Amino acid sequence: MFSKVSRSTTSLFVLCTALLISNTLLAADGPWSLSDALGLDNGFTLGGEHQSRFEHYDGNVFVGTSPNDGAFFLRTTLDARYRKDGFSAQVEMMDSRQGQADRDTRLSNSHVSTLDLLQANVAYKFGANSANEIRVGRFTQDWGSRTLIARNRYRNTINTLDGVSFSHKQANGNEFKFLSAQPVRRTPRDRLSLLDNDHRGDKSSEALRVHGVFASLPNLLPTFLNKDLDLETYYIALKEKDTRKLQTSNRDLHTFGFRVRSTAAVNEWDINLESIFQTGERRGSSNSLDTLDLDHQAFYQRVELAYSFDTPYRLRAIFEFNYASGDESPLDRDSGRFDTILGVSAFEFGPVSLYAPISRSNIITPGIRLTATLWKNVALMADYRHFWLAEDKDSWGRTGQRDVTGKSGDYMGQHLELRVRWSVVPGNVRLDSGLILLDSKDLINEQSTYFYIGTNIDF
Repeated sequence: MFSKVSRSTTSLFVLCTALLISNTLLAADGPWSLSDALGLDNGFTLGGEHQSRFEHYDGNVFVGTSPNDGAFFLRTTLDARYRKDGFSAQVEMMDSRQGQADRDTRLSNSHVSTLDLLQANVAYKFGANSANEIRVGRFTQDWGSRTLIARNRYRNTINTLDGVSFSHKQANGNEFKFLSAQPVRRTPRDRLSLLDNDHRGDKSSEALRVHGVFASLPNLLPTFLNKDLDLETYYIALKEKDTRKLQTSNRDLHTFGFRVRSTAAVNEWDINLESIFQTGERRGSSNSLDTLDLDHQAFYQRVELAYSFDTPYRLRAIFEFNYASGDESPLDRDSGRFDTILGVSAFEFGPVSLYAPISRSNIITPGIRLTATLWKNVALMADYRHFWLAEDKDSWGRTGQRDVTGKSGDYMGQHLELRVRWSVVPGNVRLDSGLILLDSKDLINEQSTYFYIGTNIDF
């Protein structure tokens, strides 16, 4: 079916599936692992993941795309590590491909990046209780809520960085992270190469740099309403410039944020509040003729209030509200559209990949999310939201839909997301399936349906 899916990837998938089925039949204790099967020791480990998913999108709301899209996406990672006396080395490969996409399918390097280095680094832990770690090379990271820096989980390709990171953990639970790196740009970028799953080497350059500091301080804030509150705070600087081969928006952004949250407990309320402020300069587009630097001021707010019910099904209700600023006018010298940098949005606004109309920019959205485990190893989720534009002259998310006059109004519509996750073999095989019904209004009147089903195999 997939002419461009390598024989090695297919063979690895078949091998892992067969081994995992054997593991289930033998009822082995705990998840099966490749390291154990190979008998690795002396600090060596070898593992990985295979993700395969079919997606279908009917009623596409993106500008300039076909009304219906469908494709298969496959991602395989293989992670080799060595640890000894505080020293560690890691090499992780990633192979991300598509199959059955049409020539008018909306594809990008967020879908395809064939066999390349995802991580290749060395690290050293030192100090009392190995509280300090420095890492140099290529690596992935999650920061806090994963709003600004994250390793992707749903998306077929994964963000990675070239640089240096440092972390420090204290006995009281405080943790500090420092980062200075160059985000890796995935290739190829042209449509024909993506359709053919062509290989190009991914690389970073001095044209895009990110520096940051992150602190998790669970013991700093006083108890509020009988709740122990954890605090996270961070600062990220992003600097971007044009090169001979690549035109950019010349972003020079400074992002400050903090997050306050409490731990979930049965028969109790918990909260999750995050505020992010952004300032700096950027250009309105990546067009080489666009040389006007705009003053950038943006803001993002997340508010979540949740309650965990005392039921056998672990029912949990989350009342959600998100605000991300937009650009007030396309004609002034200001930019107000929030930039999520290297963050992910799937955990808030639904799956990305072929769907992904909602991004963390120019949006006001209240909603309610319900989660439950009705049967053993089967988790359900339902999320219902309404969407408004924060600025009615700015564009809608990633869709490209925009009315620069603002006369179309600011209501974008509503969506219902349903998801089921079945841990077929806990720790090894998971089946995911989901459905989104989108009723969009004002900028575009469209009834959209997005469906996916896929497997995750960890080995």
